[in-house]
Amino acid sequence: QAQKQIGADIIIPLDELPPYHIDRSELIESVNRSHRWEARSLKEHLKDVKEQAMFAVIHGGVDVELRTQSVEYLTSLPFDGYAIGGSLGNGREELKELLAWMMPLFDETPERKSKPRHLLGIADEESIRNAVARGLDTLDSCYPTRIGRHGTLMTSEGTIRIVAGKHSKSYGVPIDPNCTCKTCTHYDRAYLWHLFKANEPLALSLATLHNIHYMNNLMAQLRQDILDNKI
Repeated sequence: QAQKQIGADIIIPLDELPPYHIDRSELIESVNRSHRWEARSLKEHLKDVKEQAMFAVIHGGVDVELRTQSVEYLTSLPFDGYAIGGSLGNGREELKELLAWMMPLFDETPERKSKPRHLLGIADEESIRNAVARGLDTLDSCYPTRIGRHGTLMTSEGTIRIVAGKHSKSYGVPIDPNCTCKTCTHYDRAYLWHLFKANEPLALSLATLHNIHYMNNLMAQLRQDILDNKI
């Protein structure tokens, strides 16, 4: 109801996020609990749709049986799309394995295939590229801004730790020579290093601005690759 009232375009219903290391019996209870909550949320949403969408949240951790059951149950309900949630593995490789066997389940029927798929809480570049290739349409995460505030910057040559001493005298060297954001076009690595070492709030803003710009360009590139049939 709160999300309905604030006018959310896409509503993610209340669910439970169990930890990665959890007893299977407890995971079963958690999945069933989330299913009940999501069904109740959908019932409430359908009373007055208001041109808003509601996505189901698929659960089950890395358990093949529970994930499959979650997909089967939630896709049987009239949700507008599907979000992949819950524990997504203990690292990038396990996430890759999870998506490799789970995403084909969304192509088994025309109705499932026609609805958008969203990946919750993941936004590092490696995982994004893998997720898009597996059929994920959208993703959300604070990752680019969070790592930026802690001095990690995303570049076309990989991430860099701008607080490392080697950047203290990188005069005239932009964060990323291929980037056109205001941070890269106006400031060099040495200045960013200085701002972080001096605990200047401007450092957080400039790093965040750069990472968001990088992420926007990455997603634009992936969209174009899809249109060009490269993905």
